[in-house]
Amino acid sequence: MNVNDARILLNVHQLVARYGDRTILNGVDLQVRAGEVRVILGGSGCGKSTLLRHCIGLNDPAGGEVEILGQRLDRLDVKDRNALLERIGVLFQNGALLGSLPIGQNVALPLVEHTTLPEEVIHEMVRLKLAAVEMTHAEYLLPSELSGGMRKRAALARAIALDPELLFCDEPSAGLDPLTSAELDALILRLRDRFGMGIVVVTHELSSIETIADKVIFLSQGKVLADGTLNEVKKTDHPEIQAFFSRRAAGEMRGEKSALEVLT
Repeated sequence: MNVNDARILLNVHQLVARYGDRTILNGVDLQVRAGEVRVILGGSGCGKSTLLRHCIGLNDPAGGEVEILGQRLDRLDVKDRNALLERIGVLFQNGALLGSLPIGQNVALPLVEHTTLPEEVIHEMVRLKLAAVEMTHAEYLLPSELSGGMRKRAALARAIALDPELLFCDEPSAGLDPLTSAELDALILRLRDRFGMGIVVVTHELSSIETIADKVIFLSQGKVLADGTLNEVKKTDHPEIQAFFSRRAAGEMRGEKSALEVLT
């Protein structure tokens, strides 16, 4: 089935986000469908992390709507809100693994907290999730005994422990070498293909963007500069977007001299 015909899992409409008197996002729209990898792009301070926090329910909108799996978070009581959030998974930038627990117990945490499954069933599900990220060998190891890439894989196994329909990944390649980053990109695509989940990724890594993105949204100063397929967005003639993909300063894209040229 064409991904454009797939069910909408995340619908952000005219989102306004504020911290105090400061407006971070102003009228942002975003849709994510089942089986789609949607990448959020933009320079530092553009609102990527703020958008992600609102999508996963950590912040409430100052205006607009965030609808997850057909339900608006701000219209749910605590019980229903928590039940809805159990249907999404989150891979945090630093992995957020508990250092005192072996990897298997880290992965088991969502199952222990949110289900009444017998211990033996939970253990089997943990092994299945670790197998999905090629980490079965690490079940009894502590996070400190793993490399950065392995910790990200283990955190990803925990993020999918409850079979989420929607997965959010915050800078999954941050701090990883190019080879490990490429392996994680391939894993994200396998999870999308195997489980048909919608995946939202915040990243600035060009190689990852080129590999995993079905669609991208480009933010600047709290607004959407471009939204579409990667090729569509790359063809946008806005200087900031061109600068992002060429790794050049926006001023240079407008024909202005760089700081180095000015000094020399």
